[in-house]
Amino acid sequence: MERVKNKYFALLCAALLVSICSQAQDDIPKTGRTSDFSENYNVSKHFDKESNTYYYLTRIKHKDKQGKLIKLRLALSNKPEGEAVRAFAVRMNTALAFNASMGRTDLPPNVRQPKGIQIIDGVIKQELKTGYYTLGIKDDNELKAYPSSVKAVDIIKDGSTTALTGFIPLIENHESVSEELFKIAGHLQKHPRQVIAQFDNKDILMLSCGGRGFDGDGMTAFDLTRILKALDVRFALNLDGGGSVSTVIGDKLITKKIDEKGTKERLRPNFLYVMPN
Repeated sequence: MERVKNKYFALLCAALLVSICSQAQDDIPKTGRTSDFSENYNVSKHFDKESNTYYYLTRIKHKDKQGKLIKLRLALSNKPEGEAVRAFAVRMNTALAFNASMGRTDLPPNVRQPKGIQIIDGVIKQELKTGYYTLGIKDDNELKAYPSSVKAVDIIKDGSTTALTGFIPLIENHESVSEELFKIAGHLQKHPRQVIAQFDNKDILMLSCGGRGFDGDGMTAFDLTRILKALDVRFALNLDGGGSVSTVIGDKLITKKIDEKGTKERLRPNFLYVMPN
């Protein structure tokens, strides 16, 4: 009788887990605009019990069926006040679009400019002093983190022809970085997060998590590292988070709006994106 009870309980738990995963997947909007490109990426929604937070994983293949690189690109907003990521995606007709660098806090409220270094296709668009790391993107999409002491010209010499300043790396060569870095900019606290990661085969992974009561409590650097190490990523770096977290599939924003009680999309100064074939 005890075995029957245990078996029934196990089946009940399994059914509940399937139900939760199914409900999470149903939250992902379907869009026809990227239907021809959809075989090149996968989006899934998950719930992390330890942090009490939902998160999306967007995995982008390194190359398509024809062996063509699916290039990760960087763009600056064409408006001084910035754009919502969804507005940028619609304007550019992107397949996938994400928020990128943090914005400067020393400018008027109607002006937005990214922090630190911005390099696009080998051209230095901006080089400002920063205390954070810069994400380098090489021509084959290989990702690399550069400390704040590395100048833009040296980043280009190292082969990263596109670059943007983010927060801190979380994982390098499959190993967690020093926990001392987690003390930078509140990474020991729970917040919505946007993380870019990469596998050994150069597939790119974006982790976009909720927080502040929207899709959960939020995640610390330890939560992010725990989840991403379990996925065996080679590299991970934290981009801008909080109300800036925006993942757009086609023309659909899949992450939660947070600003003004969840009613407003935040304007951003720059974007990472992928174009459809």
